[in-house]
Amino acid sequence: MIQPALFNFIVSKDGRTITVERSFNAPLDPVWAAWTEADILCQWWAPKPYKCVVLSLDLRDGGRWLYYMEGPTGDRHHCFFDYEVVQPKSFFTGHDGFCDENGNATDMIPSTKWENRFSEMDGTTTVRVLLTFVSAEALEKTIEMGFKEGFTMGLEQLDEFLAASKK
Repeated sequence: MIQPALFNFIVSKDGRTITVERSFNAPLDPVWAAWTEADILCQWWAPKPYKCVVLSLDLRDGGRWLYYMEGPTGDRHHCFFDYEVVQPKSFFTGHDGFCDENGNATDMIPSTKWENRFSEMDGTTTVRVLLTFVSAEALEKTIEMGFKEGFTMGLEQLDEFLAASKK
C-alpha cells in the first residue's frame, strides 16, 4: 500500500473531539461516491473480518443511513447515521449511533456528531472528519472500543478499493 500523503488522528479530550484527516490518491468523484453510495461504502466501511450490510441509505438533508456490521460468527451490530446537511462533493454532517434492528437508538454509546469535509487538489482528495462527543466519557468509551484502530483499518480498505478501481 502506498503511504497516504496525509494521515492525522487527533484526540482533544478537553474539546470532546476526534479529528481525522486522510488523503487519498484519487480525484474527488470516486472518493465522494465511496462515502455516499451504498454498494461502494459497504466494500470498505467495516473493519475486517466484519462486513457492512446496508439496509437503507437516503443521502439528503434529514435522510438516514441504516446498516449493520456482521462478524465472522454472525454477530451483528446495527448502526444508523442521520444526515443533517448534505452538500454534494463538499461535505455532510449528521449524528451516528448504535441501534436495534428496527433503527431505534440504543444506549450502548451516546450519538456522535460527524462533520465530513472533502477537498481535491491535483488529483488527491483529502477527507477531514470531525467527531464531536456529548461528553468526555462518551469520547473515552469510543476510544476504548477501538475506534482508532477500526476506523484506520476502514480508511486503509478505502485506499485499497480506490487503487484497485483505477486499474
